[in-house]
Amino acid sequence: MGWDDCFDFEKLQFTQPDLKAPEILRVLKKGGRFVGCSWEAQEDLAWMEEAMLRHNPSLLRDEEYLSRRPIGMAYEKPEGYEIILRKAGFRDIEFSREEAGFISTDEEEWWRQMQQVGWGTIIEKIQQGDEMQRLKEAIFNDLQAYKRADGIFFTKTVFFVSALK
Repeated sequence: MGWDDCFDFEKLQFTQPDLKAPEILRVLKKGGRFVGCSWEAQEDLAWMEEAMLRHNPSLLRDEEYLSRRPIGMAYEKPEGYEIILRKAGFRDIEFSREEAGFISTDEEEWWRQMQQVGWGTIIEKIQQGDEMQRLKEAIFNDLQAYKRADGIFFTKTVFFVSALK
């Protein structure tokens, strides 16, 4: 569900009134528990952005890319959830983290996943030019550093938040 529509997780402040957390609090029974989660780190998406910029620096002049940057990433932070939930009236707020490895069977599967998480329109725009094959080959070459016997491996970290009414 996320709160990025009303909360700036970089500045840790509300950008407009939060309508979700107060409503969640309202519908919970006394002593009810809210549990939520969010990505904290997504190694594959961060790597993709670095690789795209390294091999195609002209992206920094692309208004569509700049307006949607970083593509596919969630930068919600536990500190932000602490502020949001406390302001709504929650108590006993607790956090935990879990890191897991994610494997794509090969480079093509990984590439399709990147298209699905938000890079699709940018990749389509590049495909209209002659640079696409060169770019894809360069990225696949760099991707070999993450290749294992079972596929392309990246880690992701999620945090969980729980709070009581």
